Parts: sequence; structure tokens; C-alpha cells
Amino acid sequence: MENMTEKKVKEILEGLSCILSAHDSCAELVEVDDKKVVINCIGPCINCDNRCIESAIKEQLPDIEVIIR
Repeated sequence: MENMTEKKVKEILEGLSCILSAHDSCAELVEVDDKKVVINCIGPCINCDNRCIESAIKEQLPDIEVIIR
């Protein structure tokens, strides 16, 4: 069963999918717990300094640690 954090992160990643796919990248939620989420990023966006994935999550879930790998 999805918790609220997991549901919200999935919604955020879905909202970023157009931006990521335009850069030949994608992001997948790998792990969620009370205080952190782990995102698997594939493609050139993994090396981007823009940090749009982390920023989008932190904007809506400021207390969550975001780990992108």
C-alpha cells in the first residue's frame, strides 16, 4: 500500500517526465521511508547541476531527504 509520501513523489516524477524525456532521461522511485526517498535517474540528467528532480520534490516535501543515483 502506498503511503502519502510515495504517492506525492510519484506524482512529482510524473510531472517531470516530459522534461526528463526531452533530455533522453527518466527517473524512477526506488525506495521511500519516513524521511528519505531514493530516485534512480537514467540518462544525461544524472550529471546535470540543475537538480530539477530534487528541487521539485523539496518544494512540496521540504522535510524529505532526496537521494538521486
